Amino acid sequence: MAESVLYKPDQYDDAYACDPGVLHFLSTVLSHLPPQSQVLDVGCGTGKPVAETLAAAGHFITGIDNVHAMVELSQQRIPNGVFQLSDMRQYVHPTGKQLDAVLMVRSLFRLGREEIEETVRKYGSQLHGGGLICIATMAADDFSPDNILSGYDPDGLCAREVRKRFMGNQVTSALFTRAGWKQLLQKNGFAIVNQKMDVFGPPDRIDSDALPYYYIIAEKI
Repeated sequence: MAESVLYKPDQYDDAYACDPGVLHFLSTVLSHLPPQSQVLDVGCGTGKPVAETLAAAGHFITGIDNVHAMVELSQQRIPNGVFQLSDMRQYVHPTGKQLDAVLMVRSLFRLGREEIEETVRKYGSQLHGGGLICIATMAADDFSPDNILSGYDPDGLCAREVRKRFMGNQVTSALFTRAGWKQLLQKNGFAIVNQKMDVFGPPDRIDSDALPYYYIIAEKI
């Protein structure tokens, strides 16, 4: 995944840093975490609100992103966190440091189906029993058929080209259905303990669709 984004950090903050759905999701995540948890923020972006909120609650944060400006800004905002420039598909967490939680908040949209499956497997394996994988994504179920450009895979669990407008650009993403997410997580030893859909649209100046975000908290069993 090359260092390439469709926006600048300040533009992203303007659009999404105060999304009530994400803030509610983080509040729910915090209610499930033990004190002083070790947390990995995959695709940390600007650090706001995810890493910032978790660090303020006393948790230890490691964040990775593939854009240098995002990593720098996150480190400035959360000086007691550890932020690294890394492709999420290649990052290796230090051996012997099992995690209490892995968060992937809007960081999977540029991956294909098989990459998402491998990412869940990889980071899920770094959690101890009872650890949490916390995902903010979208479910293909919540889109009109007009937005699903090439239909669903034969198993019906994923649509590989779902169209949406994001930060002034028409983009497509591979999106699992709710059933697809449940199956993928169960396959990797997780049970969903909380899920919610929430529609959010940034200000008109951002030129993005109002989109149905799907929030999942799953526990390793």
